Amino acid sequence: MMKQRKSLILLSFAILISFALLGYIGIDENDNFSERVKIALRDSGNRLLLSNNDSISLVLPVVELDGNSFEVSFQKKLSVVPDSLVKIVAQSLEASNLPNSYIVEVIHRDSGEVSYSYEIKKDVEKNIIPCIGRNLPSDNYKIKILFTQQPSALPLDTNYSLMSLVAIGFLGFGLLYWKKGKSNTSEVEIPRFRKIGSYEFHKEQNKLVKGNITIELTSKECQLIAIFSEKPNQIIKRELLLKEVWEDNGVFVGRSLDTFISKIRKKFKHDDSVNLVNVHGVGYRLEIS
Repeated sequence: MMKQRKSLILLSFAILISFALLGYIGIDENDNFSERVKIALRDSGNRLLLSNNDSISLVLPVVELDGNSFEVSFQKKLSVVPDSLVKIVAQSLEASNLPNSYIVEVIHRDSGEVSYSYEIKKDVEKNIIPCIGRNLPSDNYKIKILFTQQPSALPLDTNYSLMSLVAIGFLGFGLLYWKKGKSNTSEVEIPRFRKIGSYEFHKEQNKLVKGNITIELTSKECQLIAIFSEKPNQIIKRELLLKEVWEDNGVFVGRSLDTFISKIRKKFKHDDSVNLVNVHGVGYRLEIS
């Protein structure tokens, strides 16, 4: 009873720790940050082209300038509407669950000059978005994004946390009852060997064990001992032994049975309480006194 209470206390503690971890650690997003940014920028580029009624030209490969800045270019010229750009980039980054603190620059590809830029911060009131409504004429542009907030562990949503907590709870209680069931089973577990006097007969391993002595058995010796051990001190007819051990294999040699009986007697010679007796004209009996 005390042991079970201790297990329940440990389980409850584990669940509380898991809840705390789920609530505060979150999911580490660093491993695939670069790939998600590239997807988000390609999505933004595609939307900008569509806003220019261009569904044919390509968004060129996104270039990673360093760990926090990326750049996307276009195959053809396009015009840029600042308020549309701000909205499109924000939607793409949000869909990819990326940090919400960044600087965006629209750069002229030929001159390298910044034609337009803005900054988004975690505190919305501190956003800097100039020149809304002043469209950039159609030209060769590339768009650069610099993340000013390092990618970090992002919080789990409430539903995920609750589902995870419930799952951990069920897992914990399942392990507890599995352990309890295993303990109960072990108390009544059937031995994997059969006792014959002071010997242990391991049928699956074709051997007899007596203390630190192991006696290897042939398959037929093992079959015969298995039949005798199922009915100790009872006469087993000769015909039955021949049928069970030899007939199914399609092999029969007149005195094979007598030869194997003699071999088995020798294997039990270290225990006087075990004797394989010949019942004349009938069969054999494994006597265990």
